[in-house]
Amino acid sequence: MTIDIKHFLKEHAYRNIPLNFKEGYKLGIYALEGCNGDNALAKIQSISALCALHTKATYDWKNQGENHEHILPRNASEQIAGICAAIFEEDIEKSKSGFLNPKVSYAMDNCGMGGDLVTTANVSTIAALIASAGNIPMLKHGSPANADKGRHGSSDFVELCGIDTMALKNKVERCLETHNFGYTEALDPNYKHIHLQTHKIAMLPHMNDILGPITNPLNPKLHTRRVLGVNHLIDPKIIAEAYLILNKKNITNMQHALFVRGLVGNEGVDELSICKEGTLVTELKGENILQYKLYPEDFGLKPVSHYSISPPENMSKGEFSLKILKGEISGAPLQMVLANAALLFYLGEKSNDLKECYQIAEQIQNSGEAYKKMLKIAEYLPK
Repeated sequence: MTIDIKHFLKEHAYRNIPLNFKEGYKLGIYALEGCNGDNALAKIQSISALCALHTKATYDWKNQGENHEHILPRNASEQIAGICAAIFEEDIEKSKSGFLNPKVSYAMDNCGMGGDLVTTANVSTIAALIASAGNIPMLKHGSPANADKGRHGSSDFVELCGIDTMALKNKVERCLETHNFGYTEALDPNYKHIHLQTHKIAMLPHMNDILGPITNPLNPKLHTRRVLGVNHLIDPKIIAEAYLILNKKNITNMQHALFVRGLVGNEGVDELSICKEGTLVTELKGENILQYKLYPEDFGLKPVSHYSISPPENMSKGEFSLKILKGEISGAPLQMVLANAALLFYLGEKSNDLKECYQIAEQIQNSGEAYKKMLKIAEYLPK
């Protein structure tokens, strides 16, 4: 494919104006050409564009009625939806394994975008294990840490638990059916190739921080509920709007989702926060989008300091997370995990009361069932 990369940069990225859906789709295809073949120019140019468009100014841009020759998107939701549509249709669907099709009525994911400015535990993965122990089907999708291996991305932590992140498709499907948990590695070329760009080629963060969590290789017809942690660059509402666009084009089937950006001091995390600043939440339900804030008190908790949720200096993030899962660390780090798990029980319709959802998660964790669940999964999908 030939695209006018200068137009994408000069008329969009350098002016902080997002692409429309069709332009985003073309950029997604062009990026895939750079990943899949010998198109060195596509590799260089697509990385440049995906980096240049990955800015807070572009994501927050609003059409103020300027006199442009073409209709511009109101914000970056079309840009994100267009690139993701290309990944779903031209990468995952045409990959060796294609979409996962477990025999379940639905499955959730709860990954985040990464790029946090505050280090916390592998909150989403521990929360997913708690939810799976509570009969919520979880098909997590994630990757290793990109720039700093010591930070332990979700794949690093899953491997630390003794679970194979590159298991065969049919094994992952059966594990989800049997144990309410499955995991797919974003760098597994059997499913998709776009992640190779950030982790194997560019070795730096760009728009794939956003694209990756959205493009879980689970069959979109089954992926109907989710939590997605949003980093500090983007308004969670834009991600909800991107899903609405993808839903209307029958590319995704997201029926009920929570997009969250936790606030911790002056910084942000891609998960729910139990610090006093609370969490910015956008809830997508059907075609309705509602934005609000959640605070620790909504879960029956008292606010904690941002220092209390980070691992100590002498402990890696992975070790810190495993100790929480084992029940060896309590207090604020555990409370943050349980509050995030509560969101999954809310989406799983266990209760509409977040305090009750928190109590469900707490009971499961205190019983040791979440850690036992991890051991069973490791036995079924050994590293």
